[in-house]
Amino acid sequence: MDVRVAIIPAAGLGTRILPYSKEIPKEMLPVIIKSKTTIIVKPVLHYIFDALYDVGFRIYYFIVGRGKRVIENYFTPDWNYVEYLIKHNKEELAEVLKKFYEKLERSEIVMINQPYPKGFGDAILRTKTIMIDNNFLVHAGDDIVYPDHALNIVNLLQHYRKLNPDAIFLYDRSEHPERYGVVIGEEYGNIIKVDDVIEKPSRPPSNNVIVAIYIFNKKIYHALEKTRPLQGEHQLTDAIRYIIKYGGKVYAIKVMGKRLDLGTPEYYLEALKTFVNENM
Repeated sequence: MDVRVAIIPAAGLGTRILPYSKEIPKEMLPVIIKSKTTIIVKPVLHYIFDALYDVGFRIYYFIVGRGKRVIENYFTPDWNYVEYLIKHNKEELAEVLKKFYEKLERSEIVMINQPYPKGFGDAILRTKTIMIDNNFLVHAGDDIVYPDHALNIVNLLQHYRKLNPDAIFLYDRSEHPERYGVVIGEEYGNIIKVDDVIEKPSRPPSNNVIVAIYIFNKKIYHALEKTRPLQGEHQLTDAIRYIIKYGGKVYAIKVMGKRLDLGTPEYYLEALKTFVNENM
């Protein structure tokens, strides 16, 4: 049950962090990483890519939309710039880019266009005709876990292989569950056997919320097609509910560490403080 493909939806408008997100995708917000000798500023997508690469992913489907071409540019090696840095005695920075570009060249990266922001579910459904595996990971471009993001992905993969579900995802407890997809089900330690998920309920029945890192089998495509709305955004939670309704197995695994949601200015500021406090 190998999971080789990572789908990374990054086509949303990001209206909650305007005006920054008008021309620059929210998935390219910077985070601060301290290496052994220097401080490195990376876009969130680079941080996510590094974690996925480190645990073995080599095939990536990025879902991008109008105004997101900077993502395509960023994930295309620019060796001329590396040479420029070396010539100007910036070897350490050149080495950072060199390592990143070497990873890119060892990977297969596909950019898929989502012309209109029709939601997370629509973004995933656009990968159906080119999906090469029966099992795949889906990772939102604005959800990370600190301090060890890769460890959480490994933990999710291990539980997927052990439980053999139709869908599995990370969850966390939140003081504001009404802002997220809420998870309902019986908890067994750090595992929930999911009975239902509800998208941003006004009266949340639980404070357990989805962290948007999932693994699915191809049943999700059928569920997405059956729950496609006539208008409005296509919610992934509706497809997960469909799977549960028709007897599918769905589990949620508790995050290890701190979930950092970068979707609003307030949460992004909190995330930056976390990086700064821990790395400085």
